Amino acid sequence: MSRAPLRDLPVSTNRRIAVLLCVFFIILYFWNFLVGSVSFAVEVLVLSVSAFLSYTLWALIHECVHGNFSNSRNENRFAGRILCILFGTPFQVARTAHLVHHKFNRSEGERIEFLEKNGISKTRQSVVYYGKLFYGTYFLEAVGGFLLSLPLSISVPFAERYFCRFPAHKAFFKQIQKPEIVRELRIDSFCILVLYGSAFYLCGSSFWILTAVLVLRGSVVSFLDHSYHYGKEVDDPNSSYNLGLPKFLSFLFLNFNYHRVHHRFPGCPWNRLPSQFDKSGDFIDLPLWRQSLRQLRGLLPLPEKS
Repeated sequence: MSRAPLRDLPVSTNRRIAVLLCVFFIILYFWNFLVGSVSFAVEVLVLSVSAFLSYTLWALIHECVHGNFSNSRNENRFAGRILCILFGTPFQVARTAHLVHHKFNRSEGERIEFLEKNGISKTRQSVVYYGKLFYGTYFLEAVGGFLLSLPLSISVPFAERYFCRFPAHKAFFKQIQKPEIVRELRIDSFCILVLYGSAFYLCGSSFWILTAVLVLRGSVVSFLDHSYHYGKEVDDPNSSYNLGLPKFLSFLFLNFNYHRVHHRFPGCPWNRLPSQFDKSGDFIDLPLWRQSLRQLRGLLPLPEKS
């Protein structure tokens, strides 16, 4: 029986990036134990670097989700689980949420920036919007892993009652609550608890550094993730922006800014997104920084056609 041809993936580069990220964040989590006291300026510099590298970590997890880390399914899964434990959320939560996002992009439940006509006041919807914008992606996936680790007799009715309003949410819980997936995310949630529990226990006077790392990570990942879709057309799975970045930052974010290209070609690995962008005749909509700041305008009127 002939084997399927191997895809042209940057496997060696992905492995090197994964190792470097693991080393950096393990040192950062156990800073007081491994490094000790340094000047405040050095601490601020390290925290700033961690904010950027947290997004690199998120982007590499994204490659694992789409099977673009390696030609080996087992390696994709193993790397994804390790990187997600480092990130603070079970791989199955990140994977399922992202694949549901691709299927239901810009449908109800997948567009946080529109003022819905659902009887809820604009003020309340605005509070929810800014909460999701600045921390929603990371918070929901990090905390969700522990909630989903509860016995199915508790998590299933709880999800059905409070979180299954839209088809996207129903699809997520239908997949994530399969027994074999729950077993895996329980193991990963336990590993996350051990990792971060040990880090906080050993951090001593560096407690604030670890806390700041997680706050910055959540804010950067959530804020940038939503920018690719803010104000874009609804009810179109490929509706997203290509956002401009200097080449170095684009590389640091694993070309995640070519987001419409990614939605159209999810099997294209990060290193080939720029060339795919050229081949497909696509264009850059506007700079990432400008689109990100546009989100601060708040809720938008829901388009009539929706």
